[in-house]
Amino acid sequence: MKNSKQFIVNLASHPLRSRKFFFLLFSTLVVLFLLVSFLAGQIFIEFRSESQKTRTSIEKAEKLIKDVQRDEKRLSSRIDEAVKENKSQVDLVNSIILKKSFSWIEFFSDLEKSLPGSSYIISLAPTLTDESKLLLKLRVACSSVDDLLKLIDNFQALKFYGIRIDGETRNNRGLLISDISLSYERTI
Repeated sequence: MKNSKQFIVNLASHPLRSRKFFFLLFSTLVVLFLLVSFLAGQIFIEFRSESQKTRTSIEKAEKLIKDVQRDEKRLSSRIDEAVKENKSQVDLVNSIILKKSFSWIEFFSDLEKSLPGSSYIISLAPTLTDESKLLLKLRVACSSVDDLLKLIDNFQALKFYGIRIDGETRNNRGLLISDISLSYERTI
């Protein structure tokens, strides 16, 4: 029996395999895991520092916003105080400007255009108002009621409005004397 060949048969439930392949596969996976962990750690550290910078800049921005809001409130109160202190002076200057900007030449020209030929003005009392208009009280002498009606129509055709006759009398020469109140819109 020296020449007989023997066969070794492994009848185990888990036959042995070459461990080199599994060791190479495991080592590769471990190296890949370490490489991915290192890269993930780098990204985490980078984003954590960016997050810190962002938090700090947000805190600075919020502090700056609070400072600006506080300054805005302080300046608003100072503006309100200045408005209260200077209101009378501003109103005076505005009234002077309004009086200076009123075109008296245009007003008297319109007044003259509205008078019929036989009528004339006895007295005139103008008052400038804040609404940029002129309140006017006139005493006009007309030869007849027709001239008075023509005068009123002429007033309405020009820039006069709110025309009201306050009273009428006849003088010793027979002229109709009328007290008239009206408004005139000024042009700036």
